[in-house]
Amino acid sequence: MKLNILSDAEHLVSFFIRFESWHGDCLLKSVKLLFFYFLHFYLKGKIMRKSLLLVAVLGTFATSQAVMAEEATSPAAAPTPTWTFPSSVSLVSDYIWRGQSQTWGNPAVQAGIEADHVSGAYVGFWGSNVSSNWLPNANVEMDFSAGFRNTLATDFKYDVGGVYIYYPDGDFAKSAYAADLGYTKSKLNSLELYGSLGWKWFTVKAGYMPTKFYGWNTNNSSPNTNPASFNGDTHAGVTGNTNGSYYYMASASYDVPAVAGLNVSGEVGRQTIAESTGLDWTWYKVGVTKTFADTWAVNAFYTATTGSNAYQGFSSFANATTSNVDTSKVVVGITKSF
Repeated sequence: MKLNILSDAEHLVSFFIRFESWHGDCLLKSVKLLFFYFLHFYLKGKIMRKSLLLVAVLGTFATSQAVMAEEATSPAAAPTPTWTFPSSVSLVSDYIWRGQSQTWGNPAVQAGIEADHVSGAYVGFWGSNVSSNWLPNANVEMDFSAGFRNTLATDFKYDVGGVYIYYPDGDFAKSAYAADLGYTKSKLNSLELYGSLGWKWFTVKAGYMPTKFYGWNTNNSSPNTNPASFNGDTHAGVTGNTNGSYYYMASASYDVPAVAGLNVSGEVGRQTIAESTGLDWTWYKVGVTKTFADTWAVNAFYTATTGSNAYQGFSSFANATTSNVDTSKVVVGITKSF
């Protein structure tokens, strides 16, 4: 029996149309059967070259359909989340803030969480225990921050924002010796505005406090009239309004390429108290941090200050003890990040 090429081609087209809506794999199997069918007749010498061209076209189309079907079933790449919420909990041997102990030399438990938007905007919360020996009638510090950070070009970065430092019940008038020393109400809560600019591993930062510096004023921190606090220099103290105090600093943080998770860092800064004498100081810090794959990290740093003797032998606001608030020391800590 002779093969009618045109008739067979019409049958093939009709067959293809009927099965065009099939899944790519099924369509590919059908076309393979057609391919072997035509190959059989070709070997028998029954089919002309036009039929081979038709098979090639159908085969190519079927293959592309199968590839498209496979791509359609492949999982899509995960989109960048609009918000992320990094958080951490730490235990440190001492809470050091710009070279000064906030816990009277004792350990602290600290925790923080931040909500970061993909645009660079963020809000955050951080908290720690503190000592009422140093911060009148305060046992807890809570920091509420908000700002915007992003990158410039390739290696530059910036961060601008503010932090409100809140001490529940922290008030000079509520300290143990408030009545004896004549302290009037002056809460410790403060607002600090800041900005930083970084390049790779190096960053410069500055901050300005439009509020009083942690409640300090001439009533509770003036020179000579309040020698019970600044024992290291009784002539040091506040001479006016501490609104407008500021700081500036430079820091470096470098990940050691040869050791995974190892970082070395250092910083130096200067704190200036508005309308005061003998209270400004410079702090230094150098440390190392090792981060592990399970998000645990351990760190140690050395801290020291220069520029003021006022904080040596500082008298407690809560009892009869004294402490070198800005003593040079090594601090260790452990952190779990989430």
